[in-house]
This record gives sequence, C-alpha cells and structure tokens, in this order.
Amino acid sequence: MKFLRNTWYCAGWSHDLVDTPLAITLLNEPVVLYRGEDGTAIALEDRCPHRFAPLSKGKVQGNNIACGYHGLVFDAKGNGTHNPHGNGAIPKGCSVKYYPVVEAQGVIWIWMGEASQADPESIIDIGECDKREGWTSVHGYLNVKCHYELVADNLLDLSHVPYLHSFLSSDGEPPAGFKEERKVEIDGNTVWSMHWNYNCPVSPLFSLLWDEAPAIGTLRAHMCWQPPSVLYLDTGFSAENGTIEDGACFPGIHLITPETENSSHYFYAVARNKKLDDAGLSEGIRIQINNAFEFEDEPMVEACHERMPGTDLIALKPVYLPGDVAGMRARRKLQELIQAEEEA
Repeated sequence: MKFLRNTWYCAGWSHDLVDTPLAITLLNEPVVLYRGEDGTAIALEDRCPHRFAPLSKGKVQGNNIACGYHGLVFDAKGNGTHNPHGNGAIPKGCSVKYYPVVEAQGVIWIWMGEASQADPESIIDIGECDKREGWTSVHGYLNVKCHYELVADNLLDLSHVPYLHSFLSSDGEPPAGFKEERKVEIDGNTVWSMHWNYNCPVSPLFSLLWDEAPAIGTLRAHMCWQPPSVLYLDTGFSAENGTIEDGACFPGIHLITPETENSSHYFYAVARNKKLDDAGLSEGIRIQINNAFEFEDEPMVEACHERMPGTDLIALKPVYLPGDVAGMRARRKLQELIQAEEEA
C-alpha cells in the first residue's frame, strides 16, 4: 500500500523531544529525531552510511549527531562534517537523508517527501492542542498494530461508541423523545462526520466534567478529517435550550502517522473547558481516554487488520452501514491525492 509523501505528518509532541536521539519509523523509513543545542528539532535518516548503524544510538554534539559506532559526525542537514579516522577526509557519499521539520502548536511536524516542496504554511491548524486561556489539555500516544486508515475509519464512524465505550456513552435505553441526527459534509479535501443526539441522557464522562450537567441534554460529536490523517473531534454536552459555550466541551485532536503498512503511530490530545485546575481530573481523563483507545478501540481495529492482511478494505467489498459514509469519502480523497502525487 502506498503513502502520501508530500505532506506533513506528526512525528511526536514537542514536549517529548530532548537532546537524546529518538528512533522512530515513519512510512517504512528509519528516522532519528533530536533537539539541537539551539533548541531546533532535527530529523535525519537513522542509518549511518558507513556500516549502517542507527544514528539514534549515537550522541548529539551541538546541532550535529555523532555515530556511536565509528564516530562519524553529521550536521542538521545530514552532511558528513567530521571523520576521526585516517587523514580526516570526508568519504564520498558520507551523508544521510534530511527531513524538513517544523514545530507548531505543540507538534513536531515532519515532511517525508521532496524536501524542496515542504511549505510550513500548509501545516493544518490544530490549535486545540495548545494550552490557551479557558482550556486545559491532556496528551497521549499509542502504537497501533494496524494500517493507519483503519484507525481513521474507526474515528470517523462514531456509531461504534455505544458498543465499545461505556464511559463515553449514556447508560440505559434512550428516553422518550430521544432523537439522533447525522450528516456528512465534504469541503474540498476535508470530510466532516457530524452527529447530534437530542434529549439524550448525560454520559459518565460529561457528568465528571460538569457538576451542573443536566440529566438530559444535547450531545454533539463532530469528527473532521483532513489528509493525510489529521482528525479533530468537536464534542460536547449542553442543556436542551442552552448554548454550546455554557455546556461542557471536550474537543480532541487525533494525529495518525503510518509506521509501516501494518502499524501506526497514534498521537492524541483532548482539551476541556471545565475544572481547569483539577490535576486529579486531568490524570483521570488521561487514564480513561488511554484505556478507551488501548483496551477498546485498539484491540478491535488490530483484530480487523489481522483478518485482512495486505488487503485494501475497499477491495474486500465490505457491507456498508450509514456510519461508513465519512470513512469511505476520506479513503477516496486520500487515494486521489496519492494518485495525483504519483502522476505529477
């Protein structure tokens, strides 16, 4: 399966990157990430051209990195700058691939395609990841053993929530007057999957977030997908006749980066507008959200992946349900972009 390359992917959270080299595989390519002496985030091919030792096992020297096997040194652009052997001459071809990196909104964005085409202005705005006045946020990461499009499918189809996520869904049977509304909207390369539940019982999550939450209200859950795999969830619970702003808001960012065809990096952040200074609540939310992903979503999508090894979902001709529309639209958009990139 092919990946879109001339685009920005999440390589990690900025707060996790220090001067210790970090090994990560992205789109089947071994990459070493590190923070230089001047604070710059740097990404290079994680393979010394001498004996192919991982540079991630070396040491950062200023903004350079020294191979831990024989001491060859490479600068932030991947050029060999120091050879401690013989007369010190830099051997021909002594360089490694350089990946453009930009830090924005708390994310390390990496460009896996043609470096000359990397445009920081094309980075998607995910401002909810940043801590801002009136909000607080929790970040997390999972490594998922499945193709990254299956993770996006799972996020775009929120109809699975009552079956997998008891903490996130309302208890019991819907009351009289309960009404559900769904809509999918396409705007260029953006796909929106929008859900409203009216006259809906409050879920355990929103009861925890909002002490004054009404027993019955309006739940919204709108998931936005942008290529290659950036998803934003606008979710909240409000009184039937109240405003969104007065209710409990719990937006989330989901950044999915292919590791290989069979594994994915899943970075997520969730924010809230209630109980901002409650550190215990933040930790509880982190645990609950991580549990939802790690012990509920992840085992299911991995099990699905095991039943379709090396096979594209659409090629298997699946039965379609109403909740699949957004995911299928996103898949088609992504394939159009990959095809256009190959033909350019």
